[in-house]
Amino acid sequence: MVRDPHHSSTKTATTFALASATLMIAHQVAGKATRDAIFLSHYDVTDLPKIVIIAAVLSMIGVILMSRLLVVYGPSRVIPAAFGISTILFLGNWLLYESAPERVAVLLYLQMAIFGAVLISGFWSVVNERFDPHTAKHTIARVAAAATLGGVLGGLLAGRVAAALDVRSMLLVLGGLHFACFLTVRAVGDPRVGGLRAELKPTMQSGLHLLATNRYLQLMGLLMVLAAVMAALVDYAFKSAATNMLSRSEDLVMFFGQFYAAVGVLTFLIQSALGPRLLKRYGIGATLAVMPAVLFGSAFLSIAVAGKLWSVVVLRGSQLAFTNSFFRSAFELLYTPLPPLTKRPTKTIIDVASDRLGDVLGSGVLLLLLALSPSLPIPVVVGVAVLTALFTLYIVHLLYRGYVEQLATSLRDGAISLSDDEVIDATTRHTLAEASGASEREILMAKIRAMKQERGTDQPVAVDDIDRDSEPFADADPELLREICDATAALMSGNSARVRRCLSGPTLDIRLVPYLIPLLAKDDLAEDIRMELRWKAPQTIGTLTDALLDPDMPLLARQRIPSILEVTHNPRAVDALVAGLRDEEFNVRYSSGRALARMNERDASMKIEPAEVFSAVEREVSVERAVWDERNIELDVSVPVDMASTPLAGDPRIDYSMEHVFTLLSLTLDRNALMLSRQAVQSSDRNLRGTALEYLENVLPENVRRGLWPHFGESVVVTQPRRAEQEVVADLKRSVDPKSSP
Repeated sequence: MVRDPHHSSTKTATTFALASATLMIAHQVAGKATRDAIFLSHYDVTDLPKIVIIAAVLSMIGVILMSRLLVVYGPSRVIPAAFGISTILFLGNWLLYESAPERVAVLLYLQMAIFGAVLISGFWSVVNERFDPHTAKHTIARVAAAATLGGVLGGLLAGRVAAALDVRSMLLVLGGLHFACFLTVRAVGDPRVGGLRAELKPTMQSGLHLLATNRYLQLMGLLMVLAAVMAALVDYAFKSAATNMLSRSEDLVMFFGQFYAAVGVLTFLIQSALGPRLLKRYGIGATLAVMPAVLFGSAFLSIAVAGKLWSVVVLRGSQLAFTNSFFRSAFELLYTPLPPLTKRPTKTIIDVASDRLGDVLGSGVLLLLLALSPSLPIPVVVGVAVLTALFTLYIVHLLYRGYVEQLATSLRDGAISLSDDEVIDATTRHTLAEASGASEREILMAKIRAMKQERGTDQPVAVDDIDRDSEPFADADPELLREICDATAALMSGNSARVRRCLSGPTLDIRLVPYLIPLLAKDDLAEDIRMELRWKAPQTIGTLTDALLDPDMPLLARQRIPSILEVTHNPRAVDALVAGLRDEEFNVRYSSGRALARMNERDASMKIEPAEVFSAVEREVSVERAVWDERNIELDVSVPVDMASTPLAGDPRIDYSMEHVFTLLSLTLDRNALMLSRQAVQSSDRNLRGTALEYLENVLPENVRRGLWPHFGESVVVTQPRRAEQEVVADLKRSVDPKSSP
């Protein structure tokens, strides 16, 4: 059995990522408990907003420096080094604490503010860049669960060490945890695809400029600001209630440690039991909305009981638990598809600077409230948090609406460079063979005009005229009737030379159309017959529709009728082709879908019901694998290059079933994004394939995904969250062509 080196490498990286997340969040929880206990033991709770503002300003400066370092060196190098520096600082604080505890209280608060969120954000960057988007979605859920377990361990650790030793010992323990993070984060490995193509030049725009010009990034930043404002308000209420009961630093460490341990257990249970399910079933929007919604309900409980300690504990605990579980895991997925040249300079700004800006705003609100009322009642603070939660829900709604759109836009803007061996699907080759939608119609009309000139008639061709089926032969002029009879005999003779002479005559009556249609099955006559019928298509839609759906008509003739009906964009022609999608013969369905796709490309306003399209796709993907693999189309040597099928028919390398499905989906979804995904799914590049699967999971209905996934070789049916469409696709482009990144 041959081992897959990529699978082995991914498994190893996942193991170290799980270990890193556990250690990192354990440190964060224990560090916050230690920081709060030391600070509140030496300073009054009313000093808390002041130190928060100072820490936030310094943290934002650190974010700017970190974003530049990430741009140049990448997170896989910068983040382990930052963990090493933090380790040294903890050792320094441990040495200084015995002689200057007040100074250490301030230094520790600033260190935790500057390094804490930056390191967590940077760690997620390491994870995001290490795994492709499709793998990352599942890996991140496991890493988030490991992080919640770390929260439990961190809370227990803080309480046990403080009880057994003293608060100073926690500084040494915290330094050891960050040293372990230094080792494990390094072991996660380099970014995917050869270090994200190490030759990438750091010519990206600044993070602030990208934020100023990208609405999607702005909404992400605003969401983080609001989350931080809510956290600052609720945290103040919680710590104010706690300091009213406890004064000794060891007591505070134990209380905070027990609280954070309990929150960690709750977070772990929530994330493990419900996190992945909620994300898969309801999507990113709903998952992000849980935290502000729960805070909204808990806040009203706290207000109702006048801010008693237990109610504030419930409020702060629920806010922390759902932030560290649902909110964090869902928010991280918003980054997965972003290109490194966009993500690296902006992620720390969004994750940390936005968070610190929220701290500043929240602390500013608290200082204002304290100025108005020095004995600030807890219910007032909680009431402001409620208003913030309502606004947060609105921003989540806007962010969700923009996500899928951004995803498709990024895919559509990209250009995938695949080798000739990989470009075997019909969509790509059709696109290369066909003229553009506009020029194809012009070519066709030019041929029609040339035929009219050859026949010496200037009778107009009303391409968009309504259908006027043939009139009874009895009403014809006797001379015309004789000509029609002669033409009928020629068309039914089976002699190709006689048929061509008939076609080149000065008059070919519209009532001869029923005799022309069967001749489409003859390869040597098909193109001449096709051109004649296209000329008459607007007046014979009914006749052509009947022939398209007639099982007694030669199959090859039926297969070629859709390319005739597509000349006219009459709604009846569209209805006929949609009916062709329900035919028992795959050849008819395939050709009808191709014709509708070309019509839709020429006229984007053409309306086709999405439900009809998805229903057709569901029928196609529900067949057994043997039927799927055996599908083929009749060799159509008559189709000209501009109408595109000659190079494709009968090609054994083409999966016609898959090609037909993607053609149908292009009728209601983004055509270019689907075409790129179609190519990428067949690519040998795992990152490219993962990005394509991520996009498709976000735009396909569940029933379609359930049927289609096995045909991709995916054994697990994924119930995809409706993530916002604006990003995964960009990664598809950038993974192959990094020069196209913004």
